[in-house]
Amino acid sequence: MGSVQLPAEILTYIFELLEDESIFGHTLPTCMTESYWTKKQDQWSLINPKESLYSKQLQKYATLKVRCFDIFYTVITVAYETGSQSSSLASTDPTKLRGLCYTLDQHSSLGWYVKRIHIVRFYASASRRMTLTDVENGLISVVHQCPNLELFTIDWPIAPSFRPIADALCSFSWKSLRSVHWSLTTASIPRLIWALDSLQNLISAHLEFEPVPSGDLDGSIKLGAASRLALHLPSLQQLSLRGLSQDFLEEAAGWSLPALQSFSLDFVANRHDLPDILDFLEQHGTQLTFLDLNTIPAIDIAAILDLCPILTTFSFNPDWRLPFHIEASNPLATPTLLHSPHPHITHIGLHQLLHAFMPKQLSGIAPHLTDVATILIQRTNDLTFSQLTRTFFPALKVIRVLNRALLEELEHNEGPDKESGCFTRWERWHDQCARQGVRLEDCTGALMGDLPMDEEEEEWEEWEDDSALHPHNVGELRELLDECKRMTIEDPVLQPAVH
Repeated sequence: MGSVQLPAEILTYIFELLEDESIFGHTLPTCMTESYWTKKQDQWSLINPKESLYSKQLQKYATLKVRCFDIFYTVITVAYETGSQSSSLASTDPTKLRGLCYTLDQHSSLGWYVKRIHIVRFYASASRRMTLTDVENGLISVVHQCPNLELFTIDWPIAPSFRPIADALCSFSWKSLRSVHWSLTTASIPRLIWALDSLQNLISAHLEFEPVPSGDLDGSIKLGAASRLALHLPSLQQLSLRGLSQDFLEEAAGWSLPALQSFSLDFVANRHDLPDILDFLEQHGTQLTFLDLNTIPAIDIAAILDLCPILTTFSFNPDWRLPFHIEASNPLATPTLLHSPHPHITHIGLHQLLHAFMPKQLSGIAPHLTDVATILIQRTNDLTFSQLTRTFFPALKVIRVLNRALLEELEHNEGPDKESGCFTRWERWHDQCARQGVRLEDCTGALMGDLPMDEEEEEWEEWEDDSALHPHNVGELRELLDECKRMTIEDPVLQPAVH
């Protein structure tokens, strides 16, 4: 069948019918967004929320190609191969940007309807015949054609190209842009601040800061005039930072962020120069309802929660050595995690916890510790978890263990390590939550301890759980069925009606 040219309005209507709100939502996944299990080559693995979002996008494109192929062959063939459609543009291969730019040049009205651009991590190579500059120019050209862009995600460091890409966004999308996901070096912070100052309608921002290559800078960040900008971002509801963010957070503490409700900080494996979290929370903590702090250096939880009175979700690292752990060594003291109960927190997320359940299976996941250090961390974990009760959190409903690497190790090991007392710890924590009426979950939202099973295993477990189906009852069950058949044949009232 030949191609059929349809008006852009009809194409847009068809695309809108196939849209997924999770792809076009202005807020980004958080640590509490559920992961899910998938099985590849007879091995279970976890798909994180970001991968899940991208997987949904690919499935959506496949649906578009199947449903719309015969109607508008020409446009959709180009659009699908470049990863584009009238609401969203995405690509695993930036070399397709050339075709995408050509398509938008030929059908300029399509760019008007684009809401989302997502470029997956790009590795330059000679075989691709495309340099980083080519990708930069292609992205800028696409942004020029998409004046109503709302979401811009790029999953690889764009530090060398950040200035021209940011200039294009601030020139052509400053009114419409609602969500950004960028990966930069700390040297790009001055330009980042200027860009944010132009994007007044942002609702969510995820910023990853990678270290500056050795030799490029002397370690200091020169903000220049950007340090004097008193940013006012009236619509920003969600701010998520990852990596070396101390310089950026120091500036953000003095900004006006009246709508901010969600703040996340992942300091990765860094152990030094922790950002001044408490200073930031002194300025913005009173309005937060979601707070996620994933750091190795400890932060005083009691001080944090005093600054965030209306939090409903709080995630932290229970490996932190806190002041009350020291008090616990005194038999006359009554150690407490908080200064006073927090009335609003309903969900608590727990990072790390590798040593609590899998201390002997940590090769390649966590640094090796001596037996004494492992026992100390486990005692810290136990003391902290013992405080996660409705005595201190009267509204508590859910405690979620967030570490995906831990959950995958538990699946491979078929549960917590039993020889070192980890299984007993899991039972103790489970019983504590059960007594409190609190649900103890893993990062998939399932009960902690409910690991994935093959269909055959699930069927066998159902067989074992139902005593009526045990082998020694099969004979009785068959006799009962035979008796029912005889009754049906003998009694005309029980026979099925014939129409």
